[in-house]
Amino acid sequence: MQFIYPIKAVSDGQSIPTCLYRWPDGQGDPAKFLEGEENSERWRKQYGTVVVREPADIQTIFKDSDKHTKAVNNNAGWLMGELLGKCVGLISGTEYQKVKAAINTPFTHRSASTYLPRIYSITEQHIDILSTTGRLRHNLINPVTDLRFIPFWAIADIIYGELGTGLKKELERLVVLRESLWTRMIQGGATRYAWSQYLSTKTTRDLRKFKKSWARFNDEAHKACSLAGNEAVIVSMFSEVKSGSMTMEQLLQTVDEMLFANLDVTMGGVSWVLLFLAANQAVQGQIRQEIRQARNSGTTGQSWDQYLQSSSTMLAASILESGRLKPLAAFSVPQSAPTDRVVAGFRVPAGTSFVVDTHALNIKNAYWGADRETYRPSRFLDRKPSDMRYQFWRFGFGPRQCLGRFVVDLVIRVLVAQLVERYRLDLTQTTQWSKNPNTWILHPETEIRCESMGAE
Repeated sequence: MQFIYPIKAVSDGQSIPTCLYRWPDGQGDPAKFLEGEENSERWRKQYGTVVVREPADIQTIFKDSDKHTKAVNNNAGWLMGELLGKCVGLISGTEYQKVKAAINTPFTHRSASTYLPRIYSITEQHIDILSTTGRLRHNLINPVTDLRFIPFWAIADIIYGELGTGLKKELERLVVLRESLWTRMIQGGATRYAWSQYLSTKTTRDLRKFKKSWARFNDEAHKACSLAGNEAVIVSMFSEVKSGSMTMEQLLQTVDEMLFANLDVTMGGVSWVLLFLAANQAVQGQIRQEIRQARNSGTTGQSWDQYLQSSSTMLAASILESGRLKPLAAFSVPQSAPTDRVVAGFRVPAGTSFVVDTHALNIKNAYWGADRETYRPSRFLDRKPSDMRYQFWRFGFGPRQCLGRFVVDLVIRVLVAQLVERYRLDLTQTTQWSKNPNTWILHPETEIRCESMGAE
């Protein structure tokens, strides 16, 4: 590849340093996701800046991210394409603009705020159940295992409205099947290649079963909403398919992205902030004080909603700081710019995929100060969002970012606020900070203590 697509330094024509391709995955999903944190440092020491990590370079590349081309199937191969290759997050150009226009309205900042009552209610109900039947009744929670379905059902409620018992059980069954397919995709190997679809394997059988069941479920959920006069997101999306603004495959894969793919992403955001707060009682106390003030400042509930939506609170800052120190993935998804870019002194031709080392940018970046490896949320209260635009990765860079970011932020804030208001979080003697090696997103696998605040 170095000979066919050479990338040379502007000054002296030197070739860019690179990792050698390793068949069959290259430096694919296992290297970037399952082993990403270790490879970030190892590749830097061995090859230098192989992956983009400097804020100035990131701005040069991503200033026109809305015109970028996402890598086909995220460079993850055939199985990825069958699951998410046509979702809004992985398509580009006119195709992306059409689908975005068709589905964007329910996920704007203004629309997201209207979902707060339901998000709050779903979260409260789930925590109540945990406190009576789960390990929370023993003053413990595993942040991932115990809380993972709060974001899932909150997003499902936005997409489908309140599901009946039968549809809810069917969706729960689909989660298990979908997760097994995703795990297989991340592992790479034969499923990267289209010829694997002709093999009689468990993966191909499970894929056919999932796609058939997923299409049927969405059709039934749409019919249920229509009969009930429910104007849920799924109704408008089916209308867009009927009008030709998007295809049924794009609908099914985009809803899959919202629910299944983002389940792991959202839980990464939730789980680490709870660990950091359990380890930092002072910050936890500041959030609890903010909550009391918001609760006591009015009788209509408006002040409480405003508090949850505000980006200038310790609650919001604690979530951002957690995301900075524990980026959900060590490397961003590959995408290419429409024109040549000079990056780190090398002229990179148009159409070349860029990947950002989010681990290096978020944690090692000198912009964050001498204490950059320390959890200090107040640093986000001292800086303007515009100043941090290319210093920090969370939902992407530039004009094109995750469409669901406003909803996800509210879900995380509501969940954290409810737990901090109701419980004092603390580490146990066995709490661990290591990553669960079986997940593609950075997740802990541990427990923290939750002592009821009672009438305090």
